[in-house]
Amino acid sequence: MSDNSPQNKSLALRFVLIGIAIGIAIWGSLNIAMEYTNRTDFCISCHEMTIPYEEFKKTIHYKNRSGTTVQCADCHIASSKHPADYMFKSFQKLMAARDVIGHITGIVDTPEKFDAHRLTMAERVWERMKERDSKECRNCHDFKTMDHEKQKDRSVVKHEGAIEDGKTCIDCHKGIAHKAVHKDAAQAPAPSAGPALTPNAPPPSPVEAPKADAKPDTSPVAAAAPAEAPAAAAAPVAAATGPDWSKVAKRSIKLFYPGQASVEWVLNKPDHSSASDIMDKKRPCAKCHEGDANEVGEKIIVGNPAGVSGTVLEPKPPAGKVGYIPVTFQATHDGSKIYFRYEWNPPKLTGTKLDGKNEVKLAMMFDGGGTVEGSELMGCWGTCHNDLRSMKDAADDKKTKYLKDGSLTGGKFLDLMQYRSGDKKGYDGYVADTRVMEGGKGLVKAEGKKEGNKWVITFERELAGGGKGDHKIAAGKVYNFGFALHEDFTNARFHYVSLGYQFGLDKENKEVKNYINVVKQ
Repeated sequence: MSDNSPQNKSLALRFVLIGIAIGIAIWGSLNIAMEYTNRTDFCISCHEMTIPYEEFKKTIHYKNRSGTTVQCADCHIASSKHPADYMFKSFQKLMAARDVIGHITGIVDTPEKFDAHRLTMAERVWERMKERDSKECRNCHDFKTMDHEKQKDRSVVKHEGAIEDGKTCIDCHKGIAHKAVHKDAAQAPAPSAGPALTPNAPPPSPVEAPKADAKPDTSPVAAAAPAEAPAAAAAPVAAATGPDWSKVAKRSIKLFYPGQASVEWVLNKPDHSSASDIMDKKRPCAKCHEGDANEVGEKIIVGNPAGVSGTVLEPKPPAGKVGYIPVTFQATHDGSKIYFRYEWNPPKLTGTKLDGKNEVKLAMMFDGGGTVEGSELMGCWGTCHNDLRSMKDAADDKKTKYLKDGSLTGGKFLDLMQYRSGDKKGYDGYVADTRVMEGGKGLVKAEGKKEGNKWVITFERELAGGGKGDHKIAAGKVYNFGFALHEDFTNARFHYVSLGYQFGLDKENKEVKNYINVVKQ
């Protein structure tokens, strides 16, 4: 019989059809089995998996305002959107069998053993996801379709940086669905207190906050400055004169509670995920945190951990304090003088008086227009260190703010103006290698008044300065500044602080979000 006979052709066709049918049956069975084992119910049938699942149920990936949710396999098993993914998915199924083996051999058969091996298991997942450019994440999330108008400033900046640096999702988003064991990974050694932009400061050690019944600190170097400063340092309150504030632009600034967040902590990469943005990319703190400074303060004030290291920046939260205070800031000039105005509604007084004399103290510090390294990024934060009184590494309960390597004669100092409600006058000094509350001649007038539950404080200052520790303010320069508010009779670090801002005279700079144009009136 010829090979091309009708009978042979018919037989061959039958074999082909049978082969196709068997192939479809096998593929269908494998696919059914694959999808069945992809179900979350199947995954948590191993009792060890109920531990991370219960954690997952508390996250936004499980329950959110849009009603969407993901299954275990969506993150841990490759999708089948590409033919090659099916092979990888099969491989992942084999790898997942290690959890079963771990249970049988007693490696992870108890919650305690499972917890002990969390980091090892998590690192395997992170490595696999990084190798695949976080494809599991990008099945739902995509840089190109993100709506920056609906994101927080910090998220926008981080995503922009991730694109620039070629980072993938898992580089930053560890611990978003389960226990954040990445914080248990070995941390990089911490640096010693150094220049404002030196990243490797030593890790801070815990220290107790002042006791609630502590006596008011009236030492000459107290955070509020001396209770009775020399007459030469005082700028007496004068009758209200000056600009028409109704015609001056307003800027709402959130002053937040910083706890023991020193410059060393802020610039230490193992503590603060944005340290590299500040140091390496020269991005000011306000670029990320102006929009959510209130959330930062609310977290710190109640003793919740902050930063990537989960540091508790307030070991003993002061009772009754709020996390932030919104302040309306205004500034103008008349060609010879510059005027600053601060307005806010203080929260309810708590009754605890660390400084029994002054209900409020407000201080503003600014550089000479780029004269202090890092001030363009952090304002006056470079004056706050771990070794200050009531801070983490405090060895001297009288030590106050200073600039590392600060020098009055070298021009590396911050001009300082402060108003105190108890004294009803202002102080004109500076911060260099130490803080001095006198010597300046630029501050003409400092005035404060409380109208009902509203405080208004104004400074009037000569643009030319002219005294010890005075910076000259001139057109064409950009000055970096920050300010702090002690309210409710507080002192030392128990204040509210701004992020770093900038100002210039009659010069628009819309490219910089933390810049304020001081327009002549």
